Amino acid sequence: MKFNMTICLIMSFLIVGCGNSQKKDNVGNYESKLNSPTKNDEAAKYYNDGYAEFQKENYEKAIKNYKKAIQLDSSYTDAIDNCALSYRRLNQLDSAEYYYKLSLKKLPTNELAMSNLGLVYMFKNDFKTAKSTFKKLLKTNPNYGDGLYSLSEVYLRENKNDSAIIYSSKAYEVWKDNNPEFSADALYYTGLAYLQKGDKKKAMDFFIRANKLGKNIPPEIQKQLK
Repeated sequence: MKFNMTICLIMSFLIVGCGNSQKKDNVGNYESKLNSPTKNDEAAKYYNDGYAEFQKENYEKAIKNYKKAIQLDSSYTDAIDNCALSYRRLNQLDSAEYYYKLSLKKLPTNELAMSNLGLVYMFKNDFKTAKSTFKKLLKTNPNYGDGLYSLSEVYLRENKNDSAIIYSSKAYEVWKDNNPEFSADALYYTGLAYLQKGDKKKAMDFFIRANKLGKNIPPEIQKQLK
């Protein structure tokens, strides 16, 4: 349900583990944009079995199937990426890091793996490496929306709000014409940055815009905007 702006705006400062960084890494994104479909039918079968287990949140079983697919086709980066994502869902970040790096070794142009490797570093609170990873990605593709958005999140976690605003605004520009949901997320992060800066008026403006695009603003921050 959308909130009533005449009463008060509601939002949350729960940046940790939030927003697009978690939502956009859904395995469906891998399925819709395969980087290296295998020609090995048995590997493909294990991949599909892993995908089915992942969808049921049976991440350990998913990993077993993805690893079998990788054993049959060591260059099967789609299986490697999904194996890494399964480890992330189990919060086994070292293993996730290993498989994302393996994916990039097999396919250096794999932007999806690079973006998610940056997220792993962020979740490990290695903000310096996370930023360098996202910036490396953006150097080759300045309009990679996920990279822009996630870099904004790193700066938010560091309370470097001006930099967060720069990158969340760039992410919005990338998404505004074709993805209302992610555009709303980018506006939301811009609002968060302004709120952290103490500018409630500008924060309110961005939260209103995000809400108009369907963003449900959590209630925990309501008191901060009164």
